[in-house]
Amino acid sequence: MGVGSNVMMNQDDEKSMKVLMVDDHALFRDGLRLLLCSTHPDAQLLEASTLAGALSLLLEHANLTMCFLDLDLKQERGLPVLKKIKLESPNLPVVIVSGSEDSSTVRACMQAGAMSYIPKSLTSEKFLYALQRVLKGEIFLPHEEENDVEPSAPSGIPNLTPRQREVLYALSRGFSTKSIARELSLSEYTVKDHISDLFRILGASNRVEAVTKASLFYLRPR
Repeated sequence: MGVGSNVMMNQDDEKSMKVLMVDDHALFRDGLRLLLCSTHPDAQLLEASTLAGALSLLLEHANLTMCFLDLDLKQERGLPVLKKIKLESPNLPVVIVSGSEDSSTVRACMQAGAMSYIPKSLTSEKFLYALQRVLKGEIFLPHEEENDVEPSAPSGIPNLTPRQREVLYALSRGFSTKSIARELSLSEYTVKDHISDLFRILGASNRVEAVTKASLFYLRPR
């Protein structure tokens, strides 16, 4: 299919979602498009089958919401593909959609700035679940299919209190400050203090970055 776009909405609608899909398999792009349209029928979907095509679309569309990226393209493969995307659009959330589930590859992608990592091997139900999570701004990683991470799980992160771990876990599920306060029976001011402390400890400037950095502690070689 090469580079193309599938406009599902009025481009003047600034509140709508605009997503870039980068994969050299047209059949997979078709399937991903159907899933995206089933959850966000008004989304604008852009497609590229090559890295060059993706970079061209990034230059044309500065207001992208998210990018779904396959690392194995015809002309370029591996981590350099992600790094070039992030170099062009540092703040764009990039979700890796790959046939590989190797833990070292997942770690490398997260360290290079990926937001989430969805294996293509997931069943349709699990893939849809993963898709719904990342579209809400949550983190999804392959290991979550085998182990449901508990609030106390990130024990390798230095200097986190049990309460901070609970707040971090809630952030990873996409909870708002008000929801976290209600869930943990805390004031919103206290929750904000915990979030600020987490940013400082993890060296993060926002929630997604904090959860992304913390997620690296879950990724252990199998």
